[in-house]
Amino acid sequence: MARVRYGVNVNTRVPILYPEHYTATDVVALAERVEALGYDGVWVGDNFFAKGRLESIATLSAIAGRTSRVTLGTSALILPLRNTVWFAVSWATLDQLSGGRTIPNVCVGGGGAKLGGPLFAAEFDVAGVPYRRRGDVMDEQILLLRHLWTRPGEPYRGEFHTVPALSVAPLPVQRPTPPIWITNNPQLVERLERRVLERMLRRVARLADGWMTALATADEFRGLWGQIAGYARELGRDPATLTPAYQMTLTVAGSRTAAEAAALEYVNRYYGTAYTSIRDSMWGRDPFGTPEDCVAAIRQLIRAGVRSLTLRFASRDQVGQVERFTAECLPALRDSE
Repeated sequence: MARVRYGVNVNTRVPILYPEHYTATDVVALAERVEALGYDGVWVGDNFFAKGRLESIATLSAIAGRTSRVTLGTSALILPLRNTVWFAVSWATLDQLSGGRTIPNVCVGGGGAKLGGPLFAAEFDVAGVPYRRRGDVMDEQILLLRHLWTRPGEPYRGEFHTVPALSVAPLPVQRPTPPIWITNNPQLVERLERRVLERMLRRVARLADGWMTALATADEFRGLWGQIAGYARELGRDPATLTPAYQMTLTVAGSRTAAEAAALEYVNRYYGTAYTSIRDSMWGRDPFGTPEDCVAAIRQLIRAGVRSLTLRFASRDQVGQVERFTAECLPALRDSE
């Protein structure tokens, strides 16, 4: 079994929600600490304005200048909100600044108010993107990104983009392109039509170098990843060339009661919700408890096929949670590899 890669989401929304506990400067400092502790990656979230946060590419650029080894990725960047050509230049610049350490992990965004916040659809209105066609837009964006990064000087014409013959600069360090991942969470969509599910999973198999999801049980992850792998084989792709990834939201504490209380306060503030119990919300799929609880949940996902795990801590104390997980959870996980 391939070694599992562990990363930390350094949580660019917490400086907006808890500025007295965690600042923009602290975000970059935590990224440095994550690298020093031996983690494999540093990740940041993304939004336009529905859930205010430090902008993702600017933040990763700052982190690139203070780190030298860790992968830098988004979990996940809402690609349809970006101008595709401008994004190609911006991300290639980040890849240059980091020495080729980036993973543009993208998504269509939205997903309802539970995940996107009450203003989730307004982001697309302001960006001038048809919300109901954001999946089609992103499909074409990924094709155009690969075109811009590998076929300089050739025009591109699609349904949403008409780009003249041009050569963007700089190009990414990683050739032919950085690994492009897609995030989606079909298991969270109520009454999802089978044809829509198939389209979501085939998108990954056709266009992506990796797949990330969140808030899935081990059985759900195993089943969805199995379908993606099957679709990849149909296309002549080796599923082993795709990375199956998961972002886990968790809180580590001395008891489940303490962890769940901290997580409940965080989640309600983060998403503008009014849950009365974290266990009875959709977030109850992830672990909020003792180190043993967290390790057990992670091991289940690894057995289900996860090979890249990003940790997002549901707490105002981001630094303390990273230190505690590193001391009390990570050794047990590394020893079992």
